[in-house]
Amino acid sequence: MNQRIMGTTMTNQAIDREVHHRFGKFSYLLCSILTLLIGTAFTGSSRGSVIFFCLLFSAVLLTAVISICQRHKTLGIGLTIVFLMLVMNVSSFLFHSDSLTILHNILVIIFLAFVFYHVLSAVFDDNQVTLDTIIGTVCLYLLAGLFWAYLYSMIIVIDPAAFRYDLVSSTSETVTLSNSNLQPLIYLSFVTMATLGYGDIIPVSGPAQTACYLQAVFGQFYFAILVSRLVSLYISSVSRENQDRLNSQS
Repeated sequence: MNQRIMGTTMTNQAIDREVHHRFGKFSYLLCSILTLLIGTAFTGSSRGSVIFFCLLFSAVLLTAVISICQRHKTLGIGLTIVFLMLVMNVSSFLFHSDSLTILHNILVIIFLAFVFYHVLSAVFDDNQVTLDTIIGTVCLYLLAGLFWAYLYSMIIVIDPAAFRYDLVSSTSETVTLSNSNLQPLIYLSFVTMATLGYGDIIPVSGPAQTACYLQAVFGQFYFAILVSRLVSLYISSVSRENQDRLNSQS
């Protein structure tokens, strides 16, 4: 009898730990990404702004690794990619090398895809809609926007004339896109993914146009697939609760 009670208590404690972990699994990741996106709006291409952005982005990288990596092997892979990215970032900043910048962007794209895959797997593994499931879905959307922003940055490094930026600043000077200032690229990414199409930043080259329409297609299918899954999970959970209630009353 005591063993049964003890076993039940340990099981309940394990479930409580799991539920607590599932609830807060992506909360810090979402906060760090939002801080990065908001902070990027106030940064420019100056030396101090670049250092400030690097610190913010490093915080996002470490938060992402801690949030998604539950195994030592996965944690080791994530930390290795983060370390290589930081080294490439500092090297490209010090030596102003386009090759190092391209290599850094490739590592960032690989890392964002790595994080996106693990968050997506966790969201699809959930059998019911929780607050953490919704937060994970939001994180996926924001990660996809950052993914394409760095892809656009790499395209600009290879071909500076890949995009036409039809914007005039308050000093009546034409503003040009630069890979060192990520804010317009993040703006372009989310505007494209939401298919708003303001027309102030226009892809000109073939790779730029291809990346833009692929992101627009991704944005449409993302909402169609993820939202429909959340709705189906919610309906199934409500059906199970109603069925359990009927069984308990009978």
